[in-house]
Amino acid sequence: MERPIKKSPCVTLFIAGLFLVLWPAAAEEQAKAEKESKVEYSGSLRTTYDYRGLGSYADQDAQVFWHLRGRDLADERVDIYTSGRLHSDLDGTSASYDPFGSISDDSQSDIRLLQLYIDLHDRKREKALRIGRQYVDVADYIQMDGLQGQLFEKQKLGGRVFLGQPVSDYTSVSGDIFFGASLVGRPWKGNRTRATYARYEDDDESAEDDHYFLDMHQHVAEDLRTRAYLSVMNGDVRMGGADLFYISHTDKVFDAVLGIRRWGEYAADTRAYSPLVQVLADQEPYTTAHGRCTAQVLPWFYLSPGVMVRRPDDSDFTNRRFERHDLNFIFEPMDDLSASVALEYWDVEEGDRFWGLSGDIRYRHRKLWEVSAGAAFLDYTYLQLSDTSVFTDDDVFPPVITPLDGNRVERSPFAFTYFLKAKWNISKNMILRLSGELEDDSTEEHVGYRVRTSFEVRL
Repeated sequence: MERPIKKSPCVTLFIAGLFLVLWPAAAEEQAKAEKESKVEYSGSLRTTYDYRGLGSYADQDAQVFWHLRGRDLADERVDIYTSGRLHSDLDGTSASYDPFGSISDDSQSDIRLLQLYIDLHDRKREKALRIGRQYVDVADYIQMDGLQGQLFEKQKLGGRVFLGQPVSDYTSVSGDIFFGASLVGRPWKGNRTRATYARYEDDDESAEDDHYFLDMHQHVAEDLRTRAYLSVMNGDVRMGGADLFYISHTDKVFDAVLGIRRWGEYAADTRAYSPLVQVLADQEPYTTAHGRCTAQVLPWFYLSPGVMVRRPDDSDFTNRRFERHDLNFIFEPMDDLSASVALEYWDVEEGDRFWGLSGDIRYRHRKLWEVSAGAAFLDYTYLQLSDTSVFTDDDVFPPVITPLDGNRVERSPFAFTYFLKAKWNISKNMILRLSGELEDDSTEEHVGYRVRTSFEVRL
């Protein structure tokens, strides 16, 4: 497995400094040169610093995120775009028992180029060719280095073709190839339907996945929209679903969304769609449904209840049934002041459950600055099969109780979280953010804390 590219922490500061020094002069010169044209430039550079502490353990990281776009260059026929992330670990994390260790291994410093492409198009943007590193948004957002040609996609009938080499930050995909085609149309009023075929060929495993997509949008009325979609992989239904959206256009707010998803049993052979399926076997089928609405009860008070239900065909320890319920109370007594309180409850099969309570208050001073503070409490209980003798010890927390059926009930630690956030719009092009967080976990001797800062410059 390839290691991420290591970068010195100095690189982060160098790039940020170079951007701040050169940007004003470059922007001024560009404004003069393009004064009479329709050329548009936009972009941002955001530098963040993240510090976490728990007792004698600490972790420090710095990141830089960027994106830059130029539109209608070269006589309104060329666009360019780039985005990426640079991460630098400032102190290193190596101990296996470190509480801040993770699967992502953030002790490594690396730079990732997410997108870098050029769009060649006509002035009406009816025909376009995209060249470079990009995401194929019509086929699971596969990232690739390649070509994507589009033709009349905003008209009554159009489509695109794509071809490229997939991108991976963790392993070599030098022999892999990804390609396909898409057809989009408006067969009747208010409808937009897209059908897509994509094929991924995995050179390392000598395998391939054929994937078909169908995505249909229907504007039923001014306030009502629907969407239906279907994904078929290698002849098996991977996923199908439908959503209904209601957005009130009256003075009194009432919005609602309902949806259902069906995940089928399918086999994926390539690393793009399921790198673990060859070890864990085929996915077990299940169905989910969700709903949420937001209603204005008073001019300054809103209610937003939500629910989600998951029902597997055959329930087991990896494919479980659950219900999640939440209720949000939103208060807006003034334009600059708002607050919310949220209740959440999970009911999982075999007696497992979780509940939480959180709230926050936010004050905004015009568009110059804002500050918010909040707190949350979390608690859960779960059942675990015990194949050894377990006894109750009242001096140990969490308590353990063993009923006669061989299951044991374990209760989670109480966890209280407190946070404070602030944002300052220094100018039209510069934003400073600061946040702090404390977590009081009853099983930990020390209180954990986290401080995050970010400085963003916009073009």
